[in-house]
Amino acid sequence: MRRCAALLLIFVSAFSFSYAEETETESEIETKTETESKAESEESEVETFVLNDKMFFVTAGPMLMVNTDGETKSAPSPVMFSLGFGYDFFQTQKVFAEVRGCFFTNYYLWDGENAQPAEVENRTATALSFMIDMTCGHIWTRGLNQFALSGGFGFLVRIGLLSSGVDSDDVGGEFDGESYSTAGDDVSSINSWFYSKANFLHPEISFSYMRSIPSYLGKCMVGCEFRTYFSLGSAIRGDFADGMIFDLALKVQF
Repeated sequence: MRRCAALLLIFVSAFSFSYAEETETESEIETKTETESKAESEESEVETFVLNDKMFFVTAGPMLMVNTDGETKSAPSPVMFSLGFGYDFFQTQKVFAEVRGCFFTNYYLWDGENAQPAEVENRTATALSFMIDMTCGHIWTRGLNQFALSGGFGFLVRIGLLSSGVDSDDVGGEFDGESYSTAGDDVSSINSWFYSKANFLHPEISFSYMRSIPSYLGKCMVGCEFRTYFSLGSAIRGDFADGMIFDLALKVQF
């Protein structure tokens, strides 16, 4: 009788342990499956947002304009601050196209032949500048991260105004052998130079890195972009580096 009771107890204990282990294993598998399913769902949602949505974006950051002139009172390569906005009007899994505009200001003087960036004490005109970009390129996506390389053209729209503190009758920077031009004359010359000999055309290349923000924090992407502009007018004159613009900006895409 005691042997039967002992055997029965051993059998019940072994069955309970086996059942508990099997239940625990099934529970772990279900939990793992649910976690993977949720991750795949979130990744799929992010990927769809990254690749298929047409998105508005804003940018802000510093710009450096290269000045190679060393013979006049022009400024060393000036650093400016830009604010911009744009829109991805075409986007697939691999290719995109966008339009962007950014605004910045700068001082200029007239050296008799060209408009040159100027420091505050030598300024004649204040230029309100608006760069309009048309670019297209390739996209690489890795999970929540997106990399893009693109190229295109920038159209630099500039309007030169007589700087504050400068009178239109002040002595200008052009000397014809008998008299100097006036500041008012120089502003007119600067504005004409902005749109002559392709000075407003800037071929460009750009690289950007963006990361998708989880949906519970807001459906957007945050990252940065770096653009390099080449002045076509300067290249035609034989000075390829002059007028190049390097633009580094924070980028937020909605």
